[in-house]
Amino acid sequence: MREYSSLSDNEKWEAVVSCDNSYDGLFFYGVKTTGIFCRPSCKAKTPGRENVVFFEGNKAAEDSGFRPCKKCCPDKAVFEPDMELVGKAKDIIALGYDNALILRETEKQLGVSTSHLARLFKKQLGITPSRYIIALRTAKAAELLRLTGASIVEVAYRTGFESISNFYKCFKEQTGYTPKEYRECGGK
Repeated sequence: MREYSSLSDNEKWEAVVSCDNSYDGLFFYGVKTTGIFCRPSCKAKTPGRENVVFFEGNKAAEDSGFRPCKKCCPDKAVFEPDMELVGKAKDIIALGYDNALILRETEKQLGVSTSHLARLFKKQLGITPSRYIIALRTAKAAELLRLTGASIVEVAYRTGFESISNFYKCFKEQTGYTPKEYRECGGK
């Protein structure tokens, strides 16, 4: 197992240049010209070697006057940017699941492409953002069918489905019941 004291400055520098996340937690590096410190895996522009100083821990970097990078968040114990982005996307979707354009708005707010967001969702949750939205809409529709007397058509539109046929298809795929069957059996 590697330890900070066994790493040469050249090995640390190579880890920084290659953004090698296997060195994360073993050391941090500060950039003298910016006053910022980072994890070895940080994807920020590689600084000049003459401007880099290494630290065993983030406390040592902070004690030396460096502030944490906003890109790699070296002050956080666990930093999973992909999971964090998916979490933010889920929060945005939860607030606007009934909006037909929620996926585009989510991508715009987060500044990511459709394909990038789809890759992250698939990797983190095992489904695409579209499937996630359908599952959320269906769950909300099921709740409305159980708890309100709203018509099936009203439930479909209130939960963001743009057509009744699509609502029936998605609801049946997700629950195994048509909306009418679901309401009649009380969701059991």
